[in-house]
Amino acid sequence: MMLPRIGQTIRLDFISSSEETQVHTFKSRVTDMKDDVAFIELPTSEDTGRTGLFGPGTDCTVWYVGEDGSRYEFRSSIVGRKSEHIPVLLIQLPAKEFIQRTQRRNYLRIETALEIAVKLSDPIRQYHFLARTMDVSGGGLSFTCDESFHLEDKDLLKVWISLPSKNGQVHHAYAEMEIVRRKPAEEKGLHQWISGKFIKMSEMDRAKVVRACYERQLELRKKGIED
Repeated sequence: MMLPRIGQTIRLDFISSSEETQVHTFKSRVTDMKDDVAFIELPTSEDTGRTGLFGPGTDCTVWYVGEDGSRYEFRSSIVGRKSEHIPVLLIQLPAKEFIQRTQRRNYLRIETALEIAVKLSDPIRQYHFLARTMDVSGGGLSFTCDESFHLEDKDLLKVWISLPSKNGQVHHAYAEMEIVRRKPAEEKGLHQWISGKFIKMSEMDRAKVVRACYERQLELRKKGIED
């Protein structure tokens, strides 16, 4: 199993001590690793952007996206705090057999309309067009496009995804995707529906997509659209 790397973004889930059990997710980054301890930046809340009080012995679940695109997680606890160049927390690292791996297909999938650029490198069908997603996850996406683009199952596409964030910045992620399903337009003049899985994507870009999905889910929950 895969431990997080120095420089990698991680998430820490803490369970509130109130009677109503609630999970609070914080974001951090690994700055160093020594023996069985990881040094991490002070975690900031995914909801408020603020840090919290994390005393020694505080339990948490740590999770992150590995280079293979899978999600890894393990139980841990805060074991200390240091002030070096920047304040850091120390968390306990587990033996590798205690790290759980979740397959890509279990990524959170969110319905959202994101702008994407799509390219098919084919000797005859040299398509390059813009489209909008129907849904996105860390493992793939679906989009609609005009039927004039004759796409087929198993086609390999290059996809550039535009990811607006809560602070107004726009990030971009790149992936190579294989088409797994296609639905033709129900009527003439309507768009076809294409669904695919990511077969090649950097860990950094996949983390951007996973984060965008998570932020979108929080946004929908705050609006009361999701339960």
